[in-house]
Amino acid sequence: MKTWLFRPFERIAGGPALGLGLIVILLTAWLAARGGLHTDGVLDLHFKPDAGLFQLILQGFINWLSLSLALLAAAWWLSRGRFRVLDLLATQALARWPLLLGVGYLSIRPVSEAIEQGTARMMAAMPEDPSQVMAPPEFLLDAMWLMLISLPLLVLIGWMIWLMYHAYSLVTDLKGQRGVFSFVGALVVAEILSKALIYLMVSS
Repeated sequence: MKTWLFRPFERIAGGPALGLGLIVILLTAWLAARGGLHTDGVLDLHFKPDAGLFQLILQGFINWLSLSLALLAAAWWLSRGRFRVLDLLATQALARWPLLLGVGYLSIRPVSEAIEQGTARMMAAMPEDPSQVMAPPEFLLDAMWLMLISLPLLVLIGWMIWLMYHAYSLVTDLKGQRGVFSFVGALVVAEILSKALIYLMVSS
């Protein structure tokens, strides 16, 4: 069970991983559409209305392909061994499955209502004077409550990042500092690229 949760790509890759990963992306988009959520970035998940299912499916595919292509470029540059492009694409698709759990968590009505109400109260209690050093107690309490209720989502996103790195390292055999720094660099590039592409998609 520990292997399947944290190192699943030692057991599954190629076609089966790609098939499951595409199902994960489609289910994430469907559930996000029902819950009023957006995934407009490789690591982004937040409430935002007026998004149709087709747009959310495109967001999912843009996020997956942006990171996959950035990692592919890094691997071609740094990796000394051979690897299958299919394995990289497939494992990166399947590595996104904790985000499906995150969408499911935020789709729970008491959770979504608590976050929306807490955010509204926090914004209302925000000091009007930017030079005010101490925030009102109500603002601090709501901020702490939002951090607490968002903790499961942060854990799931951290889990997804670990799976993405494990998939990249295992497929390309890039480990240690080369693996970590190239992954982080590719992740930053992919986040910027995905946001730019999604913005252009929405604008058009």
